[in-house]
Amino acid sequence: MPQISVLMGVLEKNNRTRDLKNSINSILGQTYSNFEFLICDDGSSVSVQKMLEDFASRDARIRLLRTGNLYSLPKKLNYCLMHANGTFIARQDADDISLEQRFEKQILFLETNPQIAFVGCNAKVICEGDFCDKRLFPEYPTKEDFLFKLPYLHPTLMFRKESIKLVDGYSESRYAVLCEDYDLLLRMYEKKCYGYNLQDELFLYQITKQDYKKRTYHHRINEAIIRYCRFRDLHMLLKGWPYILKPLIVGLLPHRLLNRLKKKKVLL
Repeated sequence: MPQISVLMGVLEKNNRTRDLKNSINSILGQTYSNFEFLICDDGSSVSVQKMLEDFASRDARIRLLRTGNLYSLPKKLNYCLMHANGTFIARQDADDISLEQRFEKQILFLETNPQIAFVGCNAKVICEGDFCDKRLFPEYPTKEDFLFKLPYLHPTLMFRKESIKLVDGYSESRYAVLCEDYDLLLRMYEKKCYGYNLQDELFLYQITKQDYKKRTYHHRINEAIIRYCRFRDLHMLLKGWPYILKPLIVGLLPHRLLNRLKKKKVLL
């Protein structure tokens, strides 16, 4: 039985395959090799489907999951979770890169720290093909660290399977769209399933112009709702109100000002 189940949701309607190929190869090239790689790619173009089938034919660790009607990331990840055989659940997005020792270091940490439910790591950021920034996170985030921003990078995480199943996986609510990671981790903290961030940079996180365009003001309203619900459940409403309103205020800022603040790391 595999120790790790790697979950990836793919939705590539065009024929852009370079980033996806690099992402998959970064998983297959891990120094820790006892894993299964679950890829749900409902909605992808025919050429992308054939490329994934070619990968699966050459590496038995890859399992393609297709039902024909799973288009959102939470639904894809939950379906993969249903079919996962591993003791640990690792995430990977379809355009990011895991450096070769990521799994080796994360599973060693979880095996030697049974009190930790999941582990992430620091990352380098790629913007339009070039290194442009870093994402550095606290080692032991507290619930207060969630107030301003998410203190983990979702695609870097490796979970104990029982901990993610304790909260019934990812929310498929319309309010959790584009903030399903925030919602999941706060629900885990409510159940006292706490995480840790390795201080090694074991991940290359890609940001594109399309990523910013995906987040509409409607999604910012959803984020405010998720923040309210999760902060309420964690008894943080009193100190949490300014941060509940934060996505609504940020969404009203002019795009140029928003980019300037992000570059200065005033907003993330």
